[in-house]
Amino acid sequence: MRTITIELSSEGCQKALKELEAYQKNIVPKLDEVCRRLAEIGADEARRRFNRGDHGNNQVFVFPPIKISNGYKIVAAGEDVYFIEFGTGFNAGTAYGDKGVPPSVSVPVHPGSWSEEHAKAFSEHGYWYYAGEKLQGTEAEMPMYYAEKAIRENEKRVFEEVFGRK
Repeated sequence: MRTITIELSSEGCQKALKELEAYQKNIVPKLDEVCRRLAEIGADEARRRFNRGDHGNNQVFVFPPIKISNGYKIVAAGEDVYFIEFGTGFNAGTAYGDKGVPPSVSVPVHPGSWSEEHAKAFSEHGYWYYAGEKLQGTEAEMPMYYAEKAIRENEKRVFEEVFGRK
């Protein structure tokens, strides 16, 4: 960690302030680069998992990382995002275990939640048909969960690459 020694005088404080400003000018772009690169890793992982094609729901687009005031965000859009992330039928929302569905989720996610307001097949009968197959639920693929996991697994490496130290 860098240290700045301050002489307790007007000139000493001015010198320390200039050193802090130079440090901030140097570190802010590097921190932004770390955040951007980690967001790209997360977006790539989410994109890969959303587009595996083995769940019948392929209408998802993962945007390139979007700059926000304190970093970057990863956004996935499409009518199947919640089905793929959280599962369906009896499995809806159960993959996160005791932690429950993240509080940032903007719609109810529990077994039958979509069916209650839409087709009602599952909420009334406990099953539905998709492509001729009788279903009672699909497993959660959790692409955004795994995006976060990929980010956490790469934090140290990316930080070291950007800041050039181990």
